[in-house]
Amino acid sequence: MKNTDAINVNHLLWRISDDDESAYRSLFEQYYPPLCIFAKRYIEDKATREDIVQDVFSYIWEKRKSIAPNISARNYLITCVKNLCINNLRKQEYLQNYQNEFIENAPVYSNGEEDIYTLKELQELLTQTLEKLPSEYRVAFEMSRLEQKSMDEIAKTMGVSIRTVERYRNKALEILKNELKDYLPLLLLFLS
Repeated sequence: MKNTDAINVNHLLWRISDDDESAYRSLFEQYYPPLCIFAKRYIEDKATREDIVQDVFSYIWEKRKSIAPNISARNYLITCVKNLCINNLRKQEYLQNYQNEFIENAPVYSNGEEDIYTLKELQELLTQTLEKLPSEYRVAFEMSRLEQKSMDEIAKTMGVSIRTVERYRNKALEILKNELKDYLPLLLLFLS
C-alpha cells in the first residue's frame, strides 16, 4: 500500500467522524473486498467472512464519534476484522463443545430427542406426586408455590406458626425432589 493511500484512508476515517456519509461509502467501497480476502485467513465460509466485514463497517459508523483521529485507519480496519474473526471462531468452538458435551452427558430426564413433556403432562405428574404427600405438607407447598401466598397468610389459614409452615413446605420440597428427580429441571421451569 502506498503512503498516499494510507493518508487517504486515514483522511476518510477522520471525515466519517464528522458524519460524512460519502466518506463512509468510499471507505467501504475501497476496503470491503480486501478485508473479505484478509478474513479468509481465519474464516473459510465466504458468507461468514462477508458478514464479519460488514459488521466492522457497521461498528465504525456507530462509533464514528469515538474513533481517535490519530490512529492508522488501515491498521484499525485490519485489527477489527481480525478480532471479529477470532471471536467468531471462539463462538463456533464454544457451540461445538457445548453440543458435544450435551450429547455425551445427556440429562437424566432425557431418553432422547422424542422425550418431550407437555405442561399438562408435567402438571399431572406433579399432581400425582403431591397427592402422595401428607396433607399438611401438600397444603403448605401448594399455597406457597402454586398460589404464591406469604408464609404469614399460610400460617393463619392453617392455624400453625410460620416456622411450622416453613418446615412443612421444606419437607414437601425435599420429598418432591426425591420423587421427581429425573424431571426436576422441567418442573422447576413449570413452577416458575
